[in-house]
Amino acid sequence: MLNIRRNSIGASSWSCAWRLGVAVVLLPVATKAQGSVTGQVTIQEKPGETTTDLGTAVVWVEPAGAARQRPAATTSSIAMDGRKFVPRVRVVTPGSKVEFPNQDPFNHNIFSNAEGGQFDLGLYGRGETKSATFAKAGAYPLYCNIHSKMTGWIVVVPTSLVAQAGADGRFELERVPAGRYVLHIWHERAAELTREVTVAAAGASGQDVALDARGYKVAQHKNKFGQDYKTSDVRY
Repeated sequence: MLNIRRNSIGASSWSCAWRLGVAVVLLPVATKAQGSVTGQVTIQEKPGETTTDLGTAVVWVEPAGAARQRPAATTSSIAMDGRKFVPRVRVVTPGSKVEFPNQDPFNHNIFSNAEGGQFDLGLYGRGETKSATFAKAGAYPLYCNIHSKMTGWIVVVPTSLVAQAGADGRFELERVPAGRYVLHIWHERAAELTREVTVAAAGASGQDVALDARGYKVAQHKNKFGQDYKTSDVRY
């Protein structure tokens, strides 16, 4: 009789099993150590202004100087509720579909004219849902052709190693394999920041980042035809 034993040797393992009367030996396979990348995002504001939107910061890492695997596409949603996009920022991977359910008791027309992410869902009412697919990495602003104050973002990143910051700006990227990466930090009111980071077997803590929003200016966007909104025409 064959005694089947399994021994752990560091990060590797040996095993032996019977398959159709033949002993199959599984050679040791090393498991690459994984850790968390943690830190905090802060934003430099104009004198007298207070940061209230740290939770919309997006943080991700990509391997530095290595081949990148395309992450799986997903399906997610952004609702129209109370003349707002909920959530205001949605993070997806390339090829992902985003659904836009209308939960308001009036019509919306969601669109984006951003290069590489253009779409126009047309006019539709309460209880209806339409969708758009985002093929390329990038940050795409969302608007409603009826309600000029409705703004949101789809942020498409080429990795599954991504997170949004909390309300206090803290973030954690979990299960990041050890290696060299480029850390990206995006926020709608500041230029995207990148820097290299080395992730050890235990992870990489203390990745604090300060973004500069002192030059940010609010500008009224145009409607889907590139024209100014006619607010007098909006009755809902």
